[in-house]
Amino acid sequence: MPRPEEVEVVEAMKAAKTGEEILASWAKQRPGYGKPPDDPTLDFWVDNKPEMLFTFAQNQLTQLLDRGILDPKTRYLILVACYMMANHWEGVLPQACNAKAAGATDEELMEVAFCACYSVGKAKMQESGACLAKIFSSPTFQSIDRLAK
Repeated sequence: MPRPEEVEVVEAMKAAKTGEEILASWAKQRPGYGKPPDDPTLDFWVDNKPEMLFTFAQNQLTQLLDRGILDPKTRYLILVACYMMANHWEGVLPQACNAKAAGATDEELMEVAFCACYSVGKAKMQESGACLAKIFSSPTFQSIDRLAK
């Protein structure tokens, strides 16, 4: 069940049928916010194939809010980090706006960025080390030196 502060948003999302209605329902997460005039990132799908919005965004977002498990601020801070880690830079702005509208501070947004940078940097170091260790110990890889001699 959605949290009380998100009941209206979930209802709007469930009622949205057209691409424009979908985008308008998303904007309800930030009172007073509309789609920026310089943000055409989803216009192609709104105009040509709105079912893409339902399939890859609307259904999942509606479920996130409808379950009501995470409070909005926490959820949007997590999404900011996920978008940063996925290099989805166009998506960071709307999620940061959602987080700020839900009560996140600039300092919290910067800490999320710090955590994302820490996680990706260290994870890549660990992943690449484990990968190279497997490669270097692989009989196939080691046989290349013997064949080259």
